[in-house]
Amino acid sequence: MTFLECIKMAFQSMKMNKMRSFLTMLGIIIGISSVITISTIGTTLKATISSSLYGMGTDTIDLYLSIKDYEKNSDYKITESDYITDEMLEGLVEKYPDDYELIDCEFLSECTSTTENNTYTHNVMGIQPGYMRYSRMRIIKGRGITTQDTQLKKSTAIVSEVFEKQYCPNGSIIGETISLNGDYNFSVTVVGVYRSKDKLRRYEGGEKDVSTVIYIPISFANKLQNKASNSYSYIEIQPNPGKNAEKLTQQAQKYFDKLYENNEFVKVEAFNYGEVTKIYIAIVDILSFAFSLIAAISLIVGGVGVMNIMLVSVVERTSEIGIRKALGAKSSAIKRQFVMEAIIICLIGGIIGIFLGLGASYLLGEIAKTIVNGMDPDVADTISIVTSPSIPAIIISVIVSILTGVIFGSSPAKRAAKMNPIDALRFE
Repeated sequence: MTFLECIKMAFQSMKMNKMRSFLTMLGIIIGISSVITISTIGTTLKATISSSLYGMGTDTIDLYLSIKDYEKNSDYKITESDYITDEMLEGLVEKYPDDYELIDCEFLSECTSTTENNTYTHNVMGIQPGYMRYSRMRIIKGRGITTQDTQLKKSTAIVSEVFEKQYCPNGSIIGETISLNGDYNFSVTVVGVYRSKDKLRRYEGGEKDVSTVIYIPISFANKLQNKASNSYSYIEIQPNPGKNAEKLTQQAQKYFDKLYENNEFVKVEAFNYGEVTKIYIAIVDILSFAFSLIAAISLIVGGVGVMNIMLVSVVERTSEIGIRKALGAKSSAIKRQFVMEAIIICLIGGIIGIFLGLGASYLLGEIAKTIVNGMDPDVADTISIVTSPSIPAIIISVIVSILTGVIFGSSPAKRAAKMNPIDALRFE
């Protein structure tokens, strides 16, 4: 009997016993769909954690003050002399010019701007050049805030595209001088326009209605506030593209350890969210593996079900086996037929289980997205649900389905092959 003939006879047998074939598949379907669902949930959680934490700054380094020997110095109050200063940060960048970028930002004030027809209100932020990359700001016209702008305390600014459309509906705002009024009255020259999803709304009757943000060099913001420099208890810096954030975190830690070695009470801690990401992903991997093992038990149960049903099938088809042997069919052909039937049943069940598992995963993903979208916007913006099917799990599921058919179909097939044709023909 050829391979194709085995397949044809297997499908004929399944067609003649549809309910039995379905019940045989059911255990495999449940087992495979469970494994696919759990593995997809695991990969989705990893992708979501990675994406969400990346949005929080896995590529940034947090620097913050903490108390040395807290049990001994718990009553110590941090003073101005303890703070991280611009000079310290600039020293870090000067020492490692190819490694770090400052991303400091400072809220200046809420200011208003006036066009021919309307008055608008804005938040004005002083930023370091690195802040634009950190915030993934996309400049669509002109340029961003540069190091030269910061060093020379230039009165330059970048505004949103919606502000440009309102302020200069028929042309470009690049090079225009804008007067801003509020706690500080000053003028800025627009050098760039950034992409924004915000809507520009009017400032009406003193109602607080912040529409877009205007960004200026942080040094210019300090100048307006009569501040020589900034000092911080907490600040973020960013590794340059292509640099290893974890290694640079250790490097920054050593730099500040040396600066604060003579400070009896305070130290600077350097922290990177990439470390947290690894921990979370490791936990998800462990949980996914544990739940996948539990789901795999249903596969074993399904395999036992296949063996039992195939044994019943052998008994029911005893007369058929006897006739075929009497007509010259070899034991190997009989065995091959029943093994092939078991493989096809398991394979079809496995494929159905894969699609059911993927469907369940995407459904759970959509439910999760709906729940997240119903949260507070500030929280929802930090969570990015990324449904990610596990391709290795799909491939393994197909292989496992075939192996299940081979392993659990072999015993019934051997029993059928060993039947004495005379005894088989006498069976009622």
